Amino acid sequence: MLPFGTALLCSKVHACPDGKSMKYLAWLLFACSLCAAQDRPASAACPLKTTVAGTNVPFHNGEHIVVWFENRADRNVSRTELQLTLIDALGQRHPAAKAYIVDSQVKPSEAGLMMESSVLESQHLGSEWRSVRGLEVRVTDITFSDGTRWHSDALSPCSQTFYNAAYEHNMRAWNAALRTDWNRRHPEDPMPEPALATWLLPRSEGW
Repeated sequence: MLPFGTALLCSKVHACPDGKSMKYLAWLLFACSLCAAQDRPASAACPLKTTVAGTNVPFHNGEHIVVWFENRADRNVSRTELQLTLIDALGQRHPAAKAYIVDSQVKPSEAGLMMESSVLESQHLGSEWRSVRGLEVRVTDITFSDGTRWHSDALSPCSQTFYNAAYEHNMRAWNAALRTDWNRRHPEDPMPEPALATWLLPRSEGW
């Protein structure tokens, strides 16, 4: 899973973390795959579950929009399309400037990541960008590696709302859940702590 994380990060952010940071990312993706496998619902109404997201995650080359998701289907996902709606301090909703595409293989029960600079959206909203406090993430289209596709509809909206103020809390909670589950089943090989440290304040880690 490490090559997937490395390729995705380098292509989306044009900046590669150091070996220590990538080791933590590999731990996260691997542990997430085992954790998600245990609680994957039988229904495939919404094949992907968005777990953590934010619009202002700081990196050394500027703020980024970050969306983590889990593949809850029983097939590899090769392409994911996300529709983002930005939410300002007054609760007003602003459609994103574009659809966000993740062209990356995500195996069943593994984690995927969408990460792009927020420059386009800040230019799109102008002065209103400073008031953005969160976003709604809607999975609109999924292409599986076997060529089949899934589309969101009114019966399976596949959307979730996140607020920037809760980003660190959500990451810590996700990290804690992954570590607890992993360490319970692998007491002889505990997960490094904190496995998500570089995702809480990535700029301080040199990203």
